[in-house]
Amino acid sequence: MQEGVILLGHGSRREEANEEIRQIAKLVQEADKDRIYEVAFLSLSHPHLEGVLEILIKAGCEKIIVMPMFLVTGSHINRDIPEKISLQKAAYPNIELVLAKHFGLHSGIIDIIKDRIKEASMGDQL
Repeated sequence: MQEGVILLGHGSRREEANEEIRQIAKLVQEADKDRIYEVAFLSLSHPHLEGVLEILIKAGCEKIIVMPMFLVTGSHINRDIPEKISLQKAAYPNIELVLAKHFGLHSGIIDIIKDRIKEASMGDQL
């Protein structure tokens, strides 16, 4: 069964912010050749979730995982994204649509935080 993954960002008026998510998707796609990766945005940028779902379905994906590119729980994680997923499940009953957890309290976050602090401590600042 072909799987697709949508990295779902908030979306920004600043195109460079949207481009970061696209670059992340490209790197993950290079590391995971078994799935098809696409990017979608909740608002302020395109493409939106609905359009990307259609792309993946046309590409033959029978299972699509939506990965929210959000750090912490908020109204998008608790309400907006689950509502959108529910609507899309109704629109595409033959597609297995799965919502992954946001980053939240995942143990890998600790290592990232420590790495960024170490970089800053050594003078590697933006």
